[in-house]
Amino acid sequence: MSNSQHIPAMACVDENGLFKPLTEQEKQASHEHTAGKNTPAVWEPMTPAPSEPEEPRNATDMWVYRDAEGRPLFARFRYNGKPGADGLPKKEVRPLTYGRRAWTDSNGKRHDVTGWHWKQPAKPLPLYGLDRLAAKPDAPVLLVEGEKAADAACDLFPDLVVLTSGGSTSARSADWSPLADRDVTIWPDNDEAGEKYAEHAIEALRDAGAASVRMVKLPSGLPPKWDLADDLPLEMTGGDEVAAVEILRPLIDGAPQAEANVKMPAGYSMTSRGLYYTPEAGEDGLPKPAIWVCVAFDVLAETCDENGMGWGVLISWRDPDRRLHKWAIPRRMVHGEGRDLAGELENAGLNCSVNATRHLRQFIASVHTKIRLRCVSNSGWHQTEGGPAFILPNGVTLGGGRKGITFQTGRIVTGAEYGTSGTLEEWQREIAAYAVGNSRLGFSLSLAFCGPLLDIMGEQSGGFHIVGASQSGKSTSLFAAGSVWGKGDRDGQVKSWRGTSNGTEGIAEEHTDTLLLLDEMGMADGREVGEITYMLANNIGKQRAGRNGEARACKTWRLSFLSTGEVTLATKMGEAGRRAKAGQEVRLVNILADAGKGMGLFENLHGFAGAGDLADHIRDAARTYYGTASRAYLEALVKQRTEDVAGLRAYIKEVVQKFENTALPEGSQNGQARTVARRFGLVAAAGELARACGVLPWASGEAIHAAKTCFTSWLEDRGGAQSAEDREAVEQVRLFIEQHGNSRFELLGGSGDEENPHEKTINRVGYRRRGDEPDDGRWEYLVFPASWRDVVCKGINHKRAAQALYAAGYLRAGADGKMALSVKSPDTKKTTRFYVLHGDIIGGDQ
Repeated sequence: MSNSQHIPAMACVDENGLFKPLTEQEKQASHEHTAGKNTPAVWEPMTPAPSEPEEPRNATDMWVYRDAEGRPLFARFRYNGKPGADGLPKKEVRPLTYGRRAWTDSNGKRHDVTGWHWKQPAKPLPLYGLDRLAAKPDAPVLLVEGEKAADAACDLFPDLVVLTSGGSTSARSADWSPLADRDVTIWPDNDEAGEKYAEHAIEALRDAGAASVRMVKLPSGLPPKWDLADDLPLEMTGGDEVAAVEILRPLIDGAPQAEANVKMPAGYSMTSRGLYYTPEAGEDGLPKPAIWVCVAFDVLAETCDENGMGWGVLISWRDPDRRLHKWAIPRRMVHGEGRDLAGELENAGLNCSVNATRHLRQFIASVHTKIRLRCVSNSGWHQTEGGPAFILPNGVTLGGGRKGITFQTGRIVTGAEYGTSGTLEEWQREIAAYAVGNSRLGFSLSLAFCGPLLDIMGEQSGGFHIVGASQSGKSTSLFAAGSVWGKGDRDGQVKSWRGTSNGTEGIAEEHTDTLLLLDEMGMADGREVGEITYMLANNIGKQRAGRNGEARACKTWRLSFLSTGEVTLATKMGEAGRRAKAGQEVRLVNILADAGKGMGLFENLHGFAGAGDLADHIRDAARTYYGTASRAYLEALVKQRTEDVAGLRAYIKEVVQKFENTALPEGSQNGQARTVARRFGLVAAAGELARACGVLPWASGEAIHAAKTCFTSWLEDRGGAQSAEDREAVEQVRLFIEQHGNSRFELLGGSGDEENPHEKTINRVGYRRRGDEPDDGRWEYLVFPASWRDVVCKGINHKRAAQALYAAGYLRAGADGKMALSVKSPDTKKTTRFYVLHGDIIGGDQ
């Protein structure tokens, strides 16, 4: 609703300016609605409101709740009601909310009023002070009970952001999500209700992901129900306001971690200055000085995996530049070298005493919390009691199950590769929009969204290899795809092929359910590149033995991967004298980088002067706008998986099935081609799903078109939909005849070769002759069965090779259905079986 829209006058106001409760007629109308006699009563809150609320007469106070931009969301006002039994007026608080209220009275008259009403907005309710919170993104937060105390605390502590959710019973109705990653200190009222409010707030703040939660310890001598809106007793300040602040501020700065969760080990204490250990008194009974262990941090929870193993402690802290860090420390580390634990913490800005590492280890081993979280050691999808959750490799967790799960590794995960920069709208405008009409770029972006679908659909990992000459735009596709998840360059998402299979295992595990990008296959070791391809696609690393010979747990993952290179996998393996297997080529599918329009990777330059200019723009944009697309996509995907996983699977399955049916040649039954088509179809479904979620700014069908164009390119470059083994068999036999046509095939007697009919053939594998029909004139090659098996088809299945050649029309079969044909041998003058090949296998006469 725009501010220029006409705003009706305030409705339902009594003579004192107060909003009235429902009249008996209104109650009757509501009752009749439930009985089905009248049209339904309607309340539609509208937030943010288009106008400021007017303070009603007789109101003693009014507090306006605002959003981060300062726009009014709703208001609460207080007035003095009728006197109670003690003769004092009873305090009453009522809400004001802008919206539309419609009802039908008992006379059948319809009322429809838009304006400020005595109604609550929809739950969860916003916090009071969100505009102040947005204005100070790095300031510590002070949480109090009640708006009056919040306003007073703002005056006392102007450097803090003071918030409240309202009265003592409001904590469980509020939206605490704006306080994620913020440092919060709670100042409770001095009564039982205040303690209860603080307890509920602590629980809510933990669930919302607050960076730290501390609670002020109130000094003795305060009167009952005292809060920050009240004056301190005279005996504490002597009436000096400056003295009041000097007394109150240290209570905030020195507030300990909320003890509702943490049980500190004996001898340890945590203050704002850090963790201390105080040894027991010596034999002389004199106390020993406290030992400083490290700077302050917060203990959030104890962790263990679903099998009760992998116990650890989740802590959080801020480095000297106020950046927030979290680490679920595996408790097994306390029994290793102390410097390993302290070194990891120091590296992330948590300063530790060099001489007190054993006290740090003892603290981690001994501290206990009420909160238990399930720990996992890999990113991606995880099922929890609260529903599915998705953990990014930097530890950020999305989904309803995020409250009960945490990422636990033996090192602190910085997450720089999976950070965000810019807005989703900027990423859509500067990167994704240029993929429209560019099949390779559109396919790469669609592939970036495919990883999270593998677990949903129960699919294996798989990859694509964009191959082409230098400067054809191959790396541009990687940069664009990488920007979906994080910084899209070689310092971020893009990795190098140059490495061992052992090193690639760790990288693959860290990219579970996301996207792995590998640049320049030419830099890989030809002896290992095939093994790496198999390993990535098979979801599991090598089996290794432990120190005592026992089997160690293998690294596992599940991901989509995109590769580039100037050579194919087969060519790279050939450099090391190895042959690419069909399974490897199906797991890493080649896509030609050249789109055939004379512009390398591109088919549409979108107004740029040349392909290089567009590539430069995308590369620069991928370093500027990144990470937001995956967050938006995952939030929508988690929601859909939680609410309707069957419907989500049905949608993906439908897209994949339609893709297979339309992309494959008619009548194609080859399993390898169908497997590849299904993987292309899953990429198409990922792109269409990202479009439906509002992440990819494309028209419907754009992702399918890009995938189909790339699949057709693969099919044509491959030579058809036949299996790789069959294609390899045809090529091997063709090559053998091309290389040895005259030297290994003896002229069959009586075939009419006038050039040299008595030439001796060395290492004969069979005969050659002209075709049976006089007007044919083409050569035929007759191969002995043993030579067919051991020489011509060496290294491949000779029976399958014969069937492939017969299916391709290059092999003459016998009338009895056997692949070998009966021919009279000139040597023995007896009928012998030969494999008879048409000369057109090499395109005509040799």
